[in-house]
Amino acid sequence: MNFYRRTTIHDVARKANVSVATVSRVLNSPSLVRDITRNRVLKAMRDSHYVYNALAGGLSARKTTSLGVIIPTITNPVFATVTKGIQDYARERGYSIILGNTDYNEENERDLIHLMQEKRADGVILNGPWRDTPIVPLMKKTRIPFVITWQTSKDRDVNFVAFDNFKSAYRIVEYLIGLGHRRIGMIAGRFSVSERARMRWEGYRDGLSDHHIAFDPQLVLEKGYTFAEGKEAMARLIQLPSPPTAVLCGNDILAIGAIVCAKEKGMQVPRDLSVVGFDDMEISAYYDPPLTTMAVPAYEMGELAAKILIENIRGEVNSPQQFILETKLMIRGSTDKKRIPRGG
Repeated sequence: MNFYRRTTIHDVARKANVSVATVSRVLNSPSLVRDITRNRVLKAMRDSHYVYNALAGGLSARKTTSLGVIIPTITNPVFATVTKGIQDYARERGYSIILGNTDYNEENERDLIHLMQEKRADGVILNGPWRDTPIVPLMKKTRIPFVITWQTSKDRDVNFVAFDNFKSAYRIVEYLIGLGHRRIGMIAGRFSVSERARMRWEGYRDGLSDHHIAFDPQLVLEKGYTFAEGKEAMARLIQLPSPPTAVLCGNDILAIGAIVCAKEKGMQVPRDLSVVGFDDMEISAYYDPPLTTMAVPAYEMGELAAKILIENIRGEVNSPQQFILETKLMIRGSTDKKRIPRGG
């Protein structure tokens, strides 16, 4: 009778024509192995379907060559992009990822951090933590190396790769004002609890103030990041006695939901209403009308965050690394100059 025999590290060593010690180094300290040798060993592993028991291997070395990655949602493609940046960089250096989704819930975020501890992740990347203030001390308490993306941290000892949420929203408001809009609404994320959503709201508010436009709280709605909430928010804004002529949305999903609502109400975008998103999802350039939006460097953030984290894990860099990347306003067909009514 034939029994399935699991491939061993010795089988991999023979197939790659290297020592067992070399295979072990590829698994546990890949940076110590020359690229050509490491690639040969990795190919031998794939060809022979070798499965490494990272937990067992980590009991002595206390390393699992895995990175925890926590994202706020799996429904927004922009977080798939940042995750791909992380995974592409990590895979080339012998690391795998453990992915967790918080659903924009702070309690879920805490649970996932504890899970990463249990799974013995060597480090964690927090993609836009719900709130910076309680998360940083919690992560420091775990003693697991970590990097924050999507937003900065006031703590000088924290690694982060982000962009300026305040400045990006401010630039959108300036752009809309330049088109002649004065009644500018905002369908925001939940800025009362979310750090990055709050910074975008502050950028919106200060952009108005600096151009001598009074802030009207009726024009601002806090919403979850869904198409349905974008529609519902736009319906409320349209019904105001003095509705907005332009609306800044917290992400592209909200913006598309808002446009759908405007169309259903018989409005034309951008003739009757200009709409701006945030993120620059791939579909945004192909929507009708193509969405004006603030493009964020999602892939680059993920790639750089993985680099910082792995360098930290390996002890190659000990001082905190903090990067603020650039965003870009993508001007498309969903925005236009404010119409001046005839006789106005």
